[in-house]
Amino acid sequence: MDPQYKANGTSSTEGALGMSSASCVPGDTEEPLMAHLFELRDRLAIVLIWLFLGVIVAYPFSAKGMVLIWKEFMNPIVNMTAYSPLEWLLARLQLSLVFALAISVPQFFFQLYRFAGKGLYPNERSFFLKVIPVSFLLFILGAAIGYFLVLPAMFKYILFYSGEMATAQLSVQGTLSAVTTILSGFGIVFQLPLLVIFAVKMGLVKYQTLKKQRLLVYSAIIAFSLFLSPDPTFIAQIVVMLLLVVLFEFSLFLIRLF
Repeated sequence: MDPQYKANGTSSTEGALGMSSASCVPGDTEEPLMAHLFELRDRLAIVLIWLFLGVIVAYPFSAKGMVLIWKEFMNPIVNMTAYSPLEWLLARLQLSLVFALAISVPQFFFQLYRFAGKGLYPNERSFFLKVIPVSFLLFILGAAIGYFLVLPAMFKYILFYSGEMATAQLSVQGTLSAVTTILSGFGIVFQLPLLVIFAVKMGLVKYQTLKKQRLLVYSAIIAFSLFLSPDPTFIAQIVVMLLLVVLFEFSLFLIRLF
């Protein structure tokens, strides 16, 4: 018998296997790459189904929503104008998409949890389950800031300066497109803390790297802010830029807590 076996009570092969099993997450099994890709496809399909169902549920109420938004931000003398037969339909679909995104973003995190759950430790699973409701609340918070702060300032500026030279004739689809872009954009922007914490938790990026590369991150934030919003007044872009900086720094603070 091998002396090493007598001394340790186990063979070197068994010791290696013991170390391997100890480093693995309990219940995690190795699967072929194609199996993971097929599962990822199915998970993303579920998110798209939720998005589609959200649009269907919200569409019957979208007409009333459009009227409320128009009365909220527009002067009573400014009438809705449709320049094509499908413009009213497309505007209602765009508004319905905001509601669909609000319920689909948490579903995305849940499906991500189901996809990666087998390879997560119990504390990581607990973190993911906490992320799902927080994601919905952050989306609502971001959309609320866009609705109550950015949109009133944007439309007041546009109508104030255009009214001196010409009568404002705003397209229904163009106006609702700007509204839905800002609402959904602000909702998605507020997912940044969760994405940063997730990236650090999964080892995709290190906390120290984020701290040292602040200048690069801020440059990306500026580029993203300019790309995100169609606001010609740059009010939305400036607000998004400031919010992203605050959210990024808040993300770094939360990482230290978690």
